[in-house]
Amino acid sequence: MISWDSLQNNGVDLDAAREFYMAKKKQPVEYRLLVRYTFDERLKKTGVLFLLETAKQFTNFSYFIDVKDTVRAKDLQWTLHGLRAPSMNMPSTGSARFQKVYFDLPKSIRFTLTKTGKIKAETGFTFTKTSITPSKTSSAFLKIYTDEQEFETNRVKDVVIAEPKPDQHREPPTHNKKPLHKTKR
Repeated sequence: MISWDSLQNNGVDLDAAREFYMAKKKQPVEYRLLVRYTFDERLKKTGVLFLLETAKQFTNFSYFIDVKDTVRAKDLQWTLHGLRAPSMNMPSTGSARFQKVYFDLPKSIRFTLTKTGKIKAETGFTFTKTSITPSKTSSAFLKIYTDEQEFETNRVKDVVIAEPKPDQHREPPTHNKKPLHKTKR
């Protein structure tokens, strides 16, 4: 068996080896990202919509993805902080979602999505007047779309249906013959 130390001692780039290994190891898509142009009627301005949704479909609630976003020059960073339950009392099903529209982005940006444990997916986007072009994504947990119809059509292939949890029935309480409290007569 080959160890990471032996690879490093023989001059192998460990980051490249890990990337190769992870590419070979089939990782499920956890998140789907749609990036497309949208027109804001109120502002009379065109912006770029970023819509992130989980591949997992929830059966009791459709949660919100809690995201902290940071925009610096040509970097757009999203950090995932978990899921939030909806504020309404009506249960619904579906994927968890987060969406935000950005205006006045530069012609190209680097997008980074960070999950817990500092696991990242990085890609670049180039914006022209008529199209949005993503570069290759560095992680298999994020699938990127720039066409809304393709995003909707491929949902069935990307979706992970939550497995029903087995019913766990509680055992009936056993009746002790000894009283729990001593009674005085």
